[in-house]
Order: sequence, then C-alpha cells, then structure tokens
Amino acid sequence: MASAVSRLLGKAGRLVLAAALIFALLAPAGALAADQVFQARLSYHWGAKHYSAIMASKFAEECNKAAQGRLKIEVFPQGQLYSIAQIVPALSQGQVDLGGVLDVLFMQADKNFFLTGMQRFFNSFQQKRDFWEKDPEGLKYWEGIQKKLGIKILCYIPVGPTCYFSSAHALDSLAAFKGLKARTLIATERYSFKPMGVNFVKVSTAEVYSALKSGMIDTFNTVPSALKAYSWWDFAKYGQQPYTFYADAYVAANLKWWESLPKDLQDLMLNQVGPKISEEATAGVMGYSNDILKEFTETKGGTISTWSKEEIKKAVELDKTEVWPEIAKNIDPDLYQAAKKFVGVE
Repeated sequence: MASAVSRLLGKAGRLVLAAALIFALLAPAGALAADQVFQARLSYHWGAKHYSAIMASKFAEECNKAAQGRLKIEVFPQGQLYSIAQIVPALSQGQVDLGGVLDVLFMQADKNFFLTGMQRFFNSFQQKRDFWEKDPEGLKYWEGIQKKLGIKILCYIPVGPTCYFSSAHALDSLAAFKGLKARTLIATERYSFKPMGVNFVKVSTAEVYSALKSGMIDTFNTVPSALKAYSWWDFAKYGQQPYTFYADAYVAANLKWWESLPKDLQDLMLNQVGPKISEEATAGVMGYSNDILKEFTETKGGTISTWSKEEIKKAVELDKTEVWPEIAKNIDPDLYQAAKKFVGVE
C-alpha cells in the first residue's frame, strides 16, 4: 500500500507529504511554547513603605500586565527570602530569579566599586550612572561586574539621596559629629567617620531600631525613605542637609534565567517596562525624599540643620584630602583617574 502511494505521488509528492508530516508534528510544540507561562520570584529586603520597595513591586506588576499572562513575577518583600547581604549571592547562584540590589553591594565582589560609596563625589544619580554606562573606562567595569556575578540589570529603582540623622544632638556642623556613635553598613563609611572623629559599629538594617533604642548607636547615614519605613525617626530627631550621597539600586535578574526567556519577553522587560520604571523612579525619588523630611519636621518633631556654604566646603575639603585618597587605594588607578576627570574633581 505504501509503495503504491509512493509511486502514485512521485518524488515531488513525497516531499510535500514529508513536509506536511513534519509541520503536523511541530505545530503542537509551537503552540505550547506560545502558551508557556514563565514564572519568577522577585526578592527584596526593603520595608513596604520604602521607595525602592514600591518601585520594585511596580516593575513586577507592569511586567506581568504587559506580558498578558505569559509572565508571572511573584514578589517577596521585607527579606522574606533573602536579606540585603544575601541577595547578590542568591541571584548569582540562581536561588532566586530577580532581586532588588543596592549599588554598594558590588563592593563585596569587586573593590573597584568602592567608587560608588564615596560621599560627595557624584552629584546626582544620573552622573553616577553616566559614568558607569557611558565612560569607556567605567563601562568596562560595569559590564565586567555583571558578567562576574552572572546577573543582568533590568532597571533602576534608586534608594534615594542620603543624609545623616542622630538622636544625640543637632548636626549643624562638621564639628558636631565628633564623639558620636554611628552605625556603619558599608565599608566606605568608615573612611569618612575616622577623620570626623566618629565612633562606629557595624549594625545591620534589621538591628538599627533596637540599636538606637538601647543607645548602642546614636547616628546613621541613610535615605529619608528608610527613616520612615523602619520607624527610625522614633529615636532620631536631628538631621542635616544637603544630601551627601546618591544611593542607587536596581532590579537585577539571574543571567541563566534571563537567557531562558523568549526574546519578546526580554524586550518587554528590558526595553519597555524597565526604562519606564527607571524614569518614574528617578524623577520621583527626590520629591519623595523631601516630602519625608517635611513630615519628619512637621509631625515627628525633627530638626533639620542646613549647612552653610563654608561648612560644605570644609566637608568637601576633608573628603578630597583625607577620605577619597584612602578609599582610592582599593581602586584601580586608571578607573579612579577616569572617574575624577568625569566628575571634574582634580
């Protein structure tokens, strides 16, 4: 029977029949691929009222909505899965698919990123980002750290601008810091505290509230968003301006998980939702932070001391002469020189 059909159809007919059979076999697989739901877990440590938490959750919501059922990102906030210190290793090892990552966490993997933790060095979020993404020397390290860690940065969710707060007394001058007991979280803070005459102890984010309550610490540098989100303003009643540092953060993906996604979903997350969230988050973070400082003074009885130009000049000079050069010992000379040239500091 088969041979009769073959003789009847001839060579051309057999080719058509073979193609039809192949198409019939592959069609169901294609349909299944189109219907496949790609699932992910997004972990971050921030409290629910923290600005980065709000924007990280919005990134997940917008991606899920735009993917129309093909992508399901489940959010795990407040360190339910991983703490601030655990998230980068968890992403690198594929224990979680997406995570909220602070820029200063890269210092643990590469000391060249001590550059990100230098106070009063970069004057804005955009200047810092432009150096890493647009300066040839900066870009080399920016791409290198993502490759080294096995992650892909998808969007910016800035933590906010930082300033100092204290429960001890008004922070109305550089001299007011002498003798204070500060919380330190990142390595570069310690370089700043020493010449300021500040005593310091390493305290995790989760431990700050109890440390303030017990008197273990009386001072810390943070974003206004954290001051509210963790209720640290229950004890800290004094703050200072202007801001000293621009703490950035990202939604990052495990690289293997990212590469497993279809190209259209990658494009949706990286080129559609990502830029939208980055723009909204960056545009809103300064106003959000300023609003919290207003709430701090008007409803929490806080006092903000705004430094004079002369006092700011003293602080910058201290950084230039005693702080930045010490931090720079951890940084490749070519990278540090490129950064100084980029920001106009010589």
